[in-house]
Amino acid sequence: MMNESVERRTVLHDEHLALGARMVPFGGFSMPVQYEGILKEHEAVRKRAGLFDLSHMAQYFFTGAGVAEWLDGLTVNKVATMKPGQARYNIFTNEQGGAHDDVIVYRLDDLRWMVVVNAGNAVKMLGYLTPRVPAGVEFVSKHGGNANIAIQGPLSERLLAPVAGADVASMKYYACLECAVDGVPAIVARTGYTGEDGFEIFVEGEAAPRIWRKLLAAGTAEGVRPCGLGARDLLRLEAGMPLYGHELTEEITPIQAGLAWVVKFDKAAFPGKEMLRRQAEADQYARIVGVTSVEGPPIREGYVVKYEEMPMGEIRSGAPSPTVGANIGTALVAKAAAAPGTRVTVEIRAREYPAEVVALPFYKREK
Repeated sequence: MMNESVERRTVLHDEHLALGARMVPFGGFSMPVQYEGILKEHEAVRKRAGLFDLSHMAQYFFTGAGVAEWLDGLTVNKVATMKPGQARYNIFTNEQGGAHDDVIVYRLDDLRWMVVVNAGNAVKMLGYLTPRVPAGVEFVSKHGGNANIAIQGPLSERLLAPVAGADVASMKYYACLECAVDGVPAIVARTGYTGEDGFEIFVEGEAAPRIWRKLLAAGTAEGVRPCGLGARDLLRLEAGMPLYGHELTEEITPIQAGLAWVVKFDKAAFPGKEMLRRQAEADQYARIVGVTSVEGPPIREGYVVKYEEMPMGEIRSGAPSPTVGANIGTALVAKAAAAPGTRVTVEIRAREYPAEVVALPFYKREK
């Protein structure tokens, strides 16, 4: 979590206060970390549905015939092959192959695109992209003005369908469309950061509180809850999804993060391409793995991971997992300690606790 000298407020700030949320600074905004409790909110998403305010994340809009080719040259995954109505996970890389940011790119139609950037990287990415925008491409940032409401969990489709002016049930995973939500123009995407089915609703800010209240009211009787950053982090960790600043950084590459499937080496060029190719071919890099432990305190960021009594890396994220029934974490470790089944120890306050390296994700929903 990031502390900023001046905290902004999302358009749903008053809704959070009315619901008794505990607010914390995150990505430059005052955000809800929890309402009734992280475990209750986690359980709601896994079994029913939860509502998240993601309005702190930056929404960048690009218009022009040259957008696809331009973005293709700055990111590791393919943009130019995307069709209208598609969303695609992507990563902006630096010349060393590290990650400037991981994003989702949405193609709205032939000429219009949206890129959603992590809140903590919004200032950096605005500074990175602005001077690189080619002639003929219009770039508009709606960061802090537009809202993003995510509804995630098994009941999300049923709750969204009555207020959406489109057939959201027929949408495929990582699809997007423009339609009315509760009579308001919106972009709806079947995307999320929890490991469950769900949708994200992008709307102009003034419309967001009414949509938030309507979705929450529709699901209250079935146990749908508002959810904060704490539950979101636990859900994404169980689902093996990277969090920028933890599993991905300017120094940790997509190859190291286990995201080689995103890196398309058959593209003509992108920053760090040859560095990433050499890294992948040599296969001697430190890499992100899953770690579980049934003994001792929760695994937390920064704890040292040892193999055969030698330091081999460190924990990057960690928490007790109600789904797994154990302490879980991700770790950046040397190749020698990275194979699933490897017995390691995690050093916590000068004491070592046994742990095991496991394949990610920790949790994968049944489809």
